[in-house]
Amino acid sequence: MLNQQHMLLSTIDSYIEPLLKRVLQNKRFGVSCGLVKLDSVSSSCDRSKNDCFKLSIPYAGEHLTWNVLFDSQYPEMGPDFIFNDQNFLMDPDIDILSTWVPSLVKWNPNDTDALHNVLKELLFYYKEHQIQLLGKQGDRLQLEYSTLVGETEICKEDIEVIMLPLGTKPTEARFLIRISMDYSRLPPRINKSQNDEAMLLITFYGPDWNRILPQLHLSETLKNAFGESESLHIPPLPPNKYLMDYVPEVIKFIEEKINNVVQCFESRKEFIAVLIVLQRGSILEYDAIEFNWIYILLENRDFHFLVHFNLSSTFPKEKPQITLQSVYHMTAQGTLYKEILDDVPYSPRWSMMIMVNKLLTYIIETAVQKFQANSIRNNRF
Repeated sequence: MLNQQHMLLSTIDSYIEPLLKRVLQNKRFGVSCGLVKLDSVSSSCDRSKNDCFKLSIPYAGEHLTWNVLFDSQYPEMGPDFIFNDQNFLMDPDIDILSTWVPSLVKWNPNDTDALHNVLKELLFYYKEHQIQLLGKQGDRLQLEYSTLVGETEICKEDIEVIMLPLGTKPTEARFLIRISMDYSRLPPRINKSQNDEAMLLITFYGPDWNRILPQLHLSETLKNAFGESESLHIPPLPPNKYLMDYVPEVIKFIEEKINNVVQCFESRKEFIAVLIVLQRGSILEYDAIEFNWIYILLENRDFHFLVHFNLSSTFPKEKPQITLQSVYHMTAQGTLYKEILDDVPYSPRWSMMIMVNKLLTYIIETAVQKFQANSIRNNRF
């Protein structure tokens, strides 16, 4: 897709290309986090370079398709637009454009942000257009929007609404709500390459808009941080509950997830710290970022072996996975023989010092003798 867009961009008129490039590089135009995509290009006057193009713009969980029409012979005139929502700006007068899209009325052909600014203003006006449509569908939707903005901490800038299908009698109303929270409390992560994002998509449908489907969409970074599949199982939204009450419940739900992730991280960190203190001369390697694992070398009656402690994202609720590995005996596949310990003594209510001591004692006094015998009996060397 990126290569295709780059190829299309290379065919654009030299005046228009920097304007379009600025738009395509913007990671967020509205609430939705996503790049504007260049879908197709064409020429208005059969010249070798294109001056018209189709953009796909993320909005309210959908993609708006807007055609942008330049005339490369008269760049100072600015662009025209064709919207896939035919009811939007059907016949705008100069007062409407001056109020809502001033960057188009005062088009500056020398400003590389000119097209970017026009699209931002158009998208903002499109949201106002959709908010006005809410009020034409009865009291429920308008009340949902006004109380959500007026009675909660959710601000107008964090909401997008859309009536679907576009341009005809709507059968669905969608609210996309960005959950702005302090995600910086989450522990550091090895593979964090993008921002943490949580979006709540609420779909209303049915004759009285009383059938409601809530969906929580998390960025991959948050999915990985929360770890559990049930992290997406948000509370249900019954027909008699309003968004002003429901959205704070979802925010509390996410806050509890964050608190749980932080607590589990601190527990893993403490477990490894205690193990390092008790076995400082035996530590081989450990995860110093997410604290998911630690490897140590132990000895019992001149028999040396490795112990791998792997801590899940839900530790201490879930006990550590402990693997013993021989440093002498190979399997038929050419790998060091190892066993996973199943019946280790464990309680998540123990202090970390008691937990680590009990695990080490069990390994030395109970598990290693059987492991040594098995590694000798079942392997080649």
